Amino acid sequence: MKKVITSIPILILATIIYGQQKIPDWFAKNMEQSIGIWITDNSAYKNEKEPFDQYGMEWKWGIGKQSMTGTLYGLINGNKQRIFWEFRQYWDFEKKQGMVVQYSIDGTIGRGSMKIIKDNQTEMIQDFISPEGHKSIHGHRSTLDGDRFTSTSYGITSDGNWQKRRSYIWYLTKNKYSIDVGSFSISLAVKDIIASKEFYNNLGFEMVDGTIDQKWCVLKNGSSKIGLFQGMFPANTLTFAPDNARKLYQHMKTKKIKIGISNGMDTKKGPASFMINDPDGNPILIDQH
Repeated sequence: MKKVITSIPILILATIIYGQQKIPDWFAKNMEQSIGIWITDNSAYKNEKEPFDQYGMEWKWGIGKQSMTGTLYGLINGNKQRIFWEFRQYWDFEKKQGMVVQYSIDGTIGRGSMKIIKDNQTEMIQDFISPEGHKSIHGHRSTLDGDRFTSTSYGITSDGNWQKRRSYIWYLTKNKYSIDVGSFSISLAVKDIIASKEFYNNLGFEMVDGTIDQKWCVLKNGSSKIGLFQGMFPANTLTFAPDNARKLYQHMKTKKIKIGISNGMDTKKGPASFMINDPDGNPILIDQH
């Protein structure tokens, strides 16, 4: 037990020391620009054994944004199929290299280093070993330019020759800011709160929030929610409950969407809400509790 306790400060100290080292700008930029979901067309290579119309690749941040993790999967008619590869990309401070480790569905493991060639162009060489012990060396040359990512794979012979295999052009379809509007419900502008509550009670909805005396309540049946409001809304209102209404509020402003009433936007914590209208005039309430 004493040995384990003694090692904890050492681990903390090591974390502090390594944390003071800086990931090179080119590698940090490569990770920053990679985060998101990328899609590429596979029609040039599609066959009976490889029936996928497209491939998808998704990259997410690791702990502390010091690394990132990824997956590669097939798509048929836009529907996600199985995952083929899992990746981790990180900077090795000891080797002073960008590293990529990947694991396949059959247990094959690939490890290798990444270097920058020029501007947004990178080159990677990886050693692969299968569960049966088969070894091979593969190379990748890639260019990351905004929402477009071009990658070419190569087989590398024992004498170091690069033999081109496949080229793909990937497009970013879901970037770093993911619009998450949260759970959905509808807020009804009712004439008689008591009559409306009784009606929806008969449909199996139960009251979970609100005050009848104040002429509002929220009813729930399974995952479905309905808000009843007497004299509060001019019309029935679509309601979304995101985790971060303030971030969504700023996003709407950048898109120049007209915002109506807003509350709590001048604070960093606590309840926040705002109203917008769709092109047909339907009111939408964004409400963070």
